Amino acid sequence: MSLLIKDPSDTETLSAVSGTYRVLLSGADTGGRLAVVEQVLPPGAIGAAPHVHHGHEEDFVVTNGVITFDAPGLARDVAAGGVVSVPRGEAHGFRNTSEHSATCIVTFTPAGYEDYFRLIDELVRTGETPDAETLNRLRAKFATTPA
Repeated sequence: MSLLIKDPSDTETLSAVSGTYRVLLSGADTGGRLAVVEQVLPPGAIGAAPHVHHGHEEDFVVTNGVITFDAPGLARDVAAGGVVSVPRGEAHGFRNTSEHSATCIVTFTPAGYEDYFRLIDELVRTGETPDAETLNRLRAKFATTPA
């Protein structure tokens, strides 16, 4: 693998149930080492119901607004500049409870989970709004279970 430089126009924008994702780096870009996704959450959006990743770690940097992160016995607001690190096997979820949009950069180590967002995008673009059962079925393909 060699040096990779991507312009904003080289990124992939995906539709979500609420908000959008922009795949900044995919596993194809990094040899599977990691993926980096920017997630924009509109006011009141649930980014993810509580779930557990069994195949990767997930790290967040909040870049705009405030995002509420949930873990067993914990709900904490994280403002722009704050970070959250979720080890493999740790239950977590996140949401935007504010009246303003919020944005975060999410890193998946190793890569692969960005493909979950591609599957959601395919459904949304065909007019389907995936329900919780559908989202759980899609997550299961990536070693992720409900909490």
